[in-house]
Amino acid sequence: MEAFSGAWRFVGFSGDPRVQAVLFLFPGAEAELVASRFKKSDCRVLSAVGRSITVDCPRSLLQVVASGIDEVEWIEPEPQISSAWFQDEALRSRLTLSTGDYADLTGFESGTKLLGFDEAEKRGFQGADEAVAFADTGLDRGDLKNIHTDFSGRVGQPSIFGLFSKSWEDPDGHGTHVAGLIAGSGEASGRRIQGGAVSATLIPQSLWSPKLGNMSIPARVKDMFGKAYVAGARIHTNSWGSIASLGVYDSMAQQVDEYVHANPEFLVLFAAGNGGEDLDRDGRIDGGSIAAPGTAKNVLTVGASKNQVLKGGIQAEMIDLKVGRDRWSAEPLASSRLSDNDRGLAAFSSRGPTQDGRLKPEVVAPGTNILSTRSQSSGADVLWGAYNDMYVWSGGTSMSTPLVAAAAAVVREYLIKDRKIASPTAALMKGVLMHSADDLFPGQFGAIGASRGQELIQARPNFDEGFGRVDLKRATALSQALMVDERNGLGPDEQHLYPVTLSRFARLEMTMVYTDVPGAAAATQCLVNDLDIAVIDRAGRRIEVLDRKNNFEHLEVELPAGGYQIEVSGFNVPIGKQPYALIVSVR
Repeated sequence: MEAFSGAWRFVGFSGDPRVQAVLFLFPGAEAELVASRFKKSDCRVLSAVGRSITVDCPRSLLQVVASGIDEVEWIEPEPQISSAWFQDEALRSRLTLSTGDYADLTGFESGTKLLGFDEAEKRGFQGADEAVAFADTGLDRGDLKNIHTDFSGRVGQPSIFGLFSKSWEDPDGHGTHVAGLIAGSGEASGRRIQGGAVSATLIPQSLWSPKLGNMSIPARVKDMFGKAYVAGARIHTNSWGSIASLGVYDSMAQQVDEYVHANPEFLVLFAAGNGGEDLDRDGRIDGGSIAAPGTAKNVLTVGASKNQVLKGGIQAEMIDLKVGRDRWSAEPLASSRLSDNDRGLAAFSSRGPTQDGRLKPEVVAPGTNILSTRSQSSGADVLWGAYNDMYVWSGGTSMSTPLVAAAAAVVREYLIKDRKIASPTAALMKGVLMHSADDLFPGQFGAIGASRGQELIQARPNFDEGFGRVDLKRATALSQALMVDERNGLGPDEQHLYPVTLSRFARLEMTMVYTDVPGAAAATQCLVNDLDIAVIDRAGRRIEVLDRKNNFEHLEVELPAGGYQIEVSGFNVPIGKQPYALIVSVR
């Protein structure tokens, strides 16, 4: 048994405080049988499902009892789930008033314009025939017959997972804002405030618990994903995470990886979190703050870039926010504003790497001063401030993530209709979004040097922006690119070769992504199967990537005209054969 040294949730104030924790069992163990051994102790079993047991008991007793049970592999704190919208008590006093009549809108407010949704729409891609599931605080009034105008006729089968909840109504407002960014039609605003995939269907999954006054996550995330899958969704977005597990590949991350590995056409997205801060006061955001399960290998983890909004929402310098002097007191961060430069990243956006050194997030999208649908549920929060009765401002990686989910729906439609790939894998969808992203290097402050707070000190991919900001203009214009959605995969020491001919001197870009076997929670290295890519010229000379941490590899190289081979090889494949997706394009 391995004990996790994260932040425990204390529920008492005695010298031996009670804690809530998850005991994860070795494969083959039955949770209910193991849980029965706690009956005569002071440990209260909250749930026993699959290979996990959630308990509430004195911390000292937990260690004693668990260490005496051979089936327990490790212990970790019960996840402290938080929605990934940026909250600051001082924000409400910084709200700027809007007319609410849509006359003051510039077209950038929802964040879709910066991502190229308008360009994709001109090409006929709006997420038609796609279903996107989102697990959040619910949706509007929770009534298909009396729902926000922007969702009318657009909602599939809802499901309820919140503890002691019987409704998918959204009394918080967060979930409705998220839904609007995915597929809000903009009907109530005369199409002025729209989501990204305006022709897609929404599958709401409510996590809101009226008893907790917060979201509660099912013990088995595969139950949640499974319902979405049966409802027709192949994209599932999540704007929440565990604030107790920054950078950690925990049991929830492992569960998510397990489901995606078993269902390779199901793309899961998670918000990176809002843990970005500059505690060493060097003017650059510190690393290592990704929230689990955004630490999972097989998900697409999304960070927040800046929107381009100079009026409306929160218009304040970072240092003037309540937490500003603690988190962003050094220049150039201190005097920057939330949505003043669309080449920048949000200061609050969590950065990588994970604890085992993997790159996260993979992409970013606008997450500051974002305007979207307002929950009509009585008493719903106004988040970053109401625009009018139908729309509300907000911000955080919570907003970035559904925008990327909408982009994934558009990309999936493009792959099916344009590239004639009938059932694209999650690896291919993820790979296309990464490959085509816009590198924001050197960031909002320019190439001023790391010592002066330069935001991005190296080109993509990096631990701040990943591969960059999602760019649908490019993602839906890859018709000449080589795309491989390899289902059979590679074993150890096996290779697949793909010929490429360059008619001129050009930059060759290649991205290979794969859905890896789940790793062991809290492992020092989470990668299991390891594939490599290389480009080989006619003389046999190789340019290659040897990444031993990530389940993707990326290579950009300038080459003269001629014939080349792209090689994908199995460096270390201990479990099965490893499928993969490959995208190769020329600039």
